[in-house]
Amino acid sequence: MNSLPKSFRTVCYAPKELSPQMSDLVRVGRNADGGYLLPRQVLTEINGCLSFGLGAEWSFEQALLEQKQGKISPKNIVFFDASISVLGIIKSLVYMGRRTVYEVRSRRPKSERKFTFEDLKRSLIALITYLPTFRFRKSRMMHIRKFVVRSPSKKNEISFIDALSYRSDPKHTIVKIDIEGGEWELLREKEDVDLLTDVPVLIMEMHDTRKDQYMKIVEMLKSHFWIAHLHGNTSDRCTETGMPLYLEMTFVNKRYTPEFGFRKQLPIDGLDFPVRPGEAPYEFVFSNA
Repeated sequence: MNSLPKSFRTVCYAPKELSPQMSDLVRVGRNADGGYLLPRQVLTEINGCLSFGLGAEWSFEQALLEQKQGKISPKNIVFFDASISVLGIIKSLVYMGRRTVYEVRSRRPKSERKFTFEDLKRSLIALITYLPTFRFRKSRMMHIRKFVVRSPSKKNEISFIDALSYRSDPKHTIVKIDIEGGEWELLREKEDVDLLTDVPVLIMEMHDTRKDQYMKIVEMLKSHFWIAHLHGNTSDRCTETGMPLYLEMTFVNKRYTPEFGFRKQLPIDGLDFPVRPGEAPYEFVFSNA
C-alpha cells in the first residue's frame, strides 16, 4: 500500500471505532511533540508514570511533576530506554547534524527534510539537561537503561511484565509507550493487553497504522479502556485514507466515566499542536458524526 505526502492529505476520515469520547482534557507537556492530552478528572489521581522510551525530551513527565505540585515523587517517574545516554545523545546530534547539512546542500524542501534546526536544538538541550535530570540531582526521575521487550535475551532488555512491576501504585500510575514500533511486539494477544487492566491512563504512539493488527489491538484495548484523544504525528506521511502512519492515542480506564457523547472532529483549539511549530496538524473527521 503506497502513501501520499502529508501535504496532500491533511484530513483523516477515521473509522467510528476510533472516535474519542467526550471529557475535560488537559495538556501535559510542551506545545509540540512530547505533549499529550488526558482527562482532568484522572490527572488529579495520578501519582506516578512508567515511560517506555525516553528519547531526547521528557517534557510530559516533567510537567506531571510540576502540575501535581509535589504530589508525585520523582522516583515514581520511571523511564526504560537503553539507547539514551550521554554518548548516545552525542551520536544522535552528530547524525542529525550530518543529515541536516546533506539535505540543505541538496536543496531539499524544508517540508521534506528529516530533521530541522529545531530538532538539533532540542537534542542539544537534552544533552545539557540529561546529566542533572537523571544523574546528579538528589531528587531525580529514574532512568533504567533497558529496552522493554516481550522475551528478553540480552542484558540490556527487560520483560514487559517485569517493567510493569516498577509501579509503586499501579492503579494511579500512567503507562506511556513510545518505542518506535516496539509496541507491536508487546501487545500481540489478549493476555498482553490484560496486563494493563489496572492502568488509569495508557498513552501510546502506534507506528504504521496500515498494519492488519492495528485495529485488532485497538479493539482489545477498548475492552478495558475508552479513547480520550487522538493526535496524528506530522513527522511522517499519511495513508490513502488520510490516516497518519504514526498515531498518538490516549486510552482511559473504564473505571473513570467519560462525559456523554463522542467528539465529531479534532484537533481541539488551544490544546492540540503539531509536532513542529508552523506545521498544520492533522484534522480528524469521524464516520459517526
